[in-house]
Amino acid sequence: MCLTCHFLNMLNSYAENKNKLSNVLAELNAIAVSNFSKEMIRLVGSKLEANIFTLVVVGQFKRGKTTFINALLKADILPTAIIPLTSVITIVRYGDKVEAVVSFNNGSKKVIPIEEIQYYVTEKFNPKNEKNVKKVEIFYPSSYLKNGVLIVDTPGVASVHEHNTKTTYDYLPQADAAIFLVSVDPPLTQAELLFLKDLKKTVSHIFFVQNKIDMVSPLDREEALNFTKRIIEEKAGFENIKIYPLSAKTKSGLSDFEKSLEQFLLEEKGNVLINSSVDKIRSVISEELLLAELEKKSLITPLKELEDKLSNFKEFLSDINQECLDSGRLLTEEIKAIQKDVLERDLEKLKEEKTKWLVEKVDEFAVANKKESNQKFIKLLNEFIAAQIRDIFSSWRNKEEEVLRQQLEKILSRFVNRMNALFEKVFSSSSALFGITPRTVRIQETLPEEIEFRFQVEDEADMLSMTLDIVKKMMPKVIAHKIIWKEARERAEMLVDRHCGKLRYDFSQRMERLARDYKSLFENAVTEVQKDVLQALETGLTIRQKTEVEVQEQRKRLDDRITKLNKLKTEIQNL
Repeated sequence: MCLTCHFLNMLNSYAENKNKLSNVLAELNAIAVSNFSKEMIRLVGSKLEANIFTLVVVGQFKRGKTTFINALLKADILPTAIIPLTSVITIVRYGDKVEAVVSFNNGSKKVIPIEEIQYYVTEKFNPKNEKNVKKVEIFYPSSYLKNGVLIVDTPGVASVHEHNTKTTYDYLPQADAAIFLVSVDPPLTQAELLFLKDLKKTVSHIFFVQNKIDMVSPLDREEALNFTKRIIEEKAGFENIKIYPLSAKTKSGLSDFEKSLEQFLLEEKGNVLINSSVDKIRSVISEELLLAELEKKSLITPLKELEDKLSNFKEFLSDINQECLDSGRLLTEEIKAIQKDVLERDLEKLKEEKTKWLVEKVDEFAVANKKESNQKFIKLLNEFIAAQIRDIFSSWRNKEEEVLRQQLEKILSRFVNRMNALFEKVFSSSSALFGITPRTVRIQETLPEEIEFRFQVEDEADMLSMTLDIVKKMMPKVIAHKIIWKEARERAEMLVDRHCGKLRYDFSQRMERLARDYKSLFENAVTEVQKDVLQALETGLTIRQKTEVEVQEQRKRLDDRITKLNKLKTEIQNL
């Protein structure tokens, strides 16, 4: 089967399952009675509908990002030029006809011919975004985009236009995946490496592309590829990456990249979404079935027996609420223990080791540059200390995030299991009370998809506090250097201490906020579960006090609802 045919078949399969799920959600929403169920249906539906695979194409200016996108789409729909060009976020999405919509920062929109895109997205015709364009969306009838794939062209970073870099950074959190472009000449710059480190914190899946391979010989191409791979892995913290060498201009090597991209989009990302949605929908159906059966049972239970059972169930719920509060307190204490036993310990170790290490490195650097002038000596020491601080804390932060994540996963998993056990107690108790087959209802996810901190070490650009009066007064170099050297050592110690404090505060705040969010989420969920079960029983009690005709009518409505729910349950199982 040809690559395009295979891609379209996979897209159609995903679209078919997505449509079936959407139909089930619509039917389920029409008969669901629980507010929690309705909210879960809304959230699943929104996530399912909004799962437009946002592929952000990023990299340094003039790496050929726009040409690359045109090559992917097999059409020259984006403007290209010799000088740094794109200055506004440009989104390409599916549309039956070719057109473009400009969205402005004031909320207004304007439909334009596709030929006029350059007047809104380029630095040449819209310098410093003086037209206040928020984004430009291009609609194009490509099969590649038909089932929810968005391709986003971003301004190049590290160009002379600083606002372009900021625009790209601001858009990154919206990305599902990124395509990071470098080229063979030069293969990788320091600016690209710094950007890649930031990109790694924001985007979970990154494809690496080395563009413009047609510009060099096969030997130089291989050398540039190996160099780029080694630097990215060593300096940016990636492991065993694959870089796709290609030429967007000649389309050479493009098919290999397309195959990997399509496989990721459809087999990995699509399956994860479908499976997680099915699990949530199945859980909602199970809960709705239980609520319907409880209400139906309350209609046929003798009135005095029903009142007694309802009273006993309310007493049981008071114990559940106390368990819920106890679990929340335990979570708070366990988070505090991580801060003390892990974070504090690791920071103290870092501070002790790196303070001594950095002072020694400052000494070595000062000796190596003792022949420099006073002014240059200050400048070099300042740049050296700032670079070392960034390296120390960037490296340590990445490792510590993983350590803390592992600890948090264990704690949150225990908490979630305890809370899910409370949900089961509520349902199993009410089921046993009325002789209904119990169901396992897990209505909460175990963990968020990511626990991340996104702490950034600030760029310490200020000079050593030593004034330049010593330079102006022509103080002898031997004396001036000693003063500058001493202050550099003190600054090194101070910066290590300052950044340790920042990390301590930042990590602690985020962990505590995560604990608060989880406690609130589950406490509200337990309250909602109790309300739903009580409402089902009390509705039956209220109707029992009416006429027999009204009781029978309600029983019929419940039978119809149970039948529909079982039908939806079967449809979900067949996906």
